[in-house]
Amino acid sequence: MGYVAAVEAAPAFPLRAPFRTKVALAALVAACACTDWRSRVDPARASAEPEQVLLQDEPPITFEARGHEVRLTPRASYRITAYAVDTSRMLLDEWDFALPMDLALAWGPVADPAVLRRMKFHLSGRYVSWWAEDGALSPRVIQDHVANHHLVPASDEVAREMKRVRKGDLVTLRGKLVDVEILDRTGKSAFRSRTSLSRSDLGSGACEQLWVEAIDVNPP
Repeated sequence: MGYVAAVEAAPAFPLRAPFRTKVALAALVAACACTDWRSRVDPARASAEPEQVLLQDEPPITFEARGHEVRLTPRASYRITAYAVDTSRMLLDEWDFALPMDLALAWGPVADPAVLRRMKFHLSGRYVSWWAEDGALSPRVIQDHVANHHLVPASDEVAREMKRVRKGDLVTLRGKLVDVEILDRTGKSAFRSRTSLSRSDLGSGACEQLWVEAIDVNPP
């Protein structure tokens, strides 16, 4: 299974050959710049599995946002070092004022240039999708080593660092996996979502919801 993408458009005015050449070269350089991060991935830097320890009787984390009360119930401590394969910060859903960023991460056997060159990733509607050429890795191995994270910054400093994350960055996240409840102005529950506590689940509820207490961002 292979992938071919092409965009062709007629220019608004005739182009001389030298200008066409410059445009073609610029497009080639831009395309290489966009995909080259895969070749710079170092598998040894993201080989470890995420660290997770279940929590009990942790007090809820609460804060106000856009006239709503946001309640986070900690379920587990969490730490992961992985490569960002896609990010999403805009038009996530009506609750993105509380969970402002989605970050799809890959680690372990997926965090390998030879594998990543044969894969594509896409974040949309709070879900991460991936496509792999035949023989890249088994679907189960990929499923267990790619995860979408709904991120909630614990501080302004963390929020600023989250904005720095780009596709291909090596990212370390530390914090707590949390269930989320959002109350409207009358105190009525308007939204509830439980975090995943497993790396092997799929579908609705399979994303990690993370109260991010610390983040390290390193370009590849």
